[in-house]
Amino acid sequence: MKRRSTFAVVLGLLAAPLAAQQWPAKPIVFVATGAADAATRIVGEEASKVLGQQIVLDQHAGASGTISAEYALRQPADGYTFLAATSALLAATHTFKPSFDVLRDFTPVSLLATAPFILVAHPSLPVQSLTDLIALAKKRPGQLNFSATSPGSSSNLTAELFKTKAHVDIVHVSYKTMAGALTDLLAGQVQLCMSAGPNAVAQINAGKVRALAASTPKRSLVIPEVPTFTELGFPEVALTAWYGVIARAGTPPSIIARLNDELLKALRKPEVKEKLVKAAVEPSGLGPEEFGAFIRADLARWGEAARAAEANLKLPARRR
Repeated sequence: MKRRSTFAVVLGLLAAPLAAQQWPAKPIVFVATGAADAATRIVGEEASKVLGQQIVLDQHAGASGTISAEYALRQPADGYTFLAATSALLAATHTFKPSFDVLRDFTPVSLLATAPFILVAHPSLPVQSLTDLIALAKKRPGQLNFSATSPGSSSNLTAELFKTKAHVDIVHVSYKTMAGALTDLLAGQVQLCMSAGPNAVAQINAGKVRALAASTPKRSLVIPEVPTFTELGFPEVALTAWYGVIARAGTPPSIIARLNDELLKALRKPEVKEKLVKAAVEPSGLGPEEFGAFIRADLARWGEAARAAEANLKLPARRR
């Protein structure tokens, strides 16, 4: 019996490298949220050339990425289905209360890119800076409004955290998508928008909206002229939008290592970096261990943001 057990262990150790050698034997699916998938698409397309199999984005939108995450968890942990995760998923962990645990149920693969949330104003609003906005909001409490995605989402949470720290009352107008939130700002239907960088940068550069502050701890490569909340006196509002790939727990480590290797190789190519910057995201490039540490720290940051902004939040029914 002992000899059989030893033989089984040896076979298991041999099977992991063999799985990586044979993988991938069919297309790989990245389950996406239906928005902000430029980084995953750009890097995935490049990695596909080396892997010899197409990386396909399968969209499952809704509930700040929790629907796509739940779908990914229903798939086999065989190395053919991964989750194209974003920072929205970590915010949702504290507000939507999903049925899964990100740290327990998923394994990090690669962090591909980051971007700021940017507070932008319609040109008709008589403010030129964040200081101007705070002064105006204090003179007109409850009379200004901002668009963002649903209550408890990452964009909403970032805005609510700013409101809490600045002691201002600005009314949230909720939208299903970031594109809708920005479209109504452009049309003058709302006065402000807390937008994810990839949505807003083109409109800022075209002069159609006025950027007041960005949420990254340091100025973003894609919009370096916009000051950060941190340098403007609000260091707590240092929340980053990010785009990465994670796997269902139990996925063979050899496959995770191979996929990460090919994604990061693709990410280091100058033409890929150029495409990402044009898509208004900043190339990153963290592997499983570093990305795991990043996720744990970011999960704590979103938790602090949710607690600080709790008084302003009108959350949807919590998922069980």
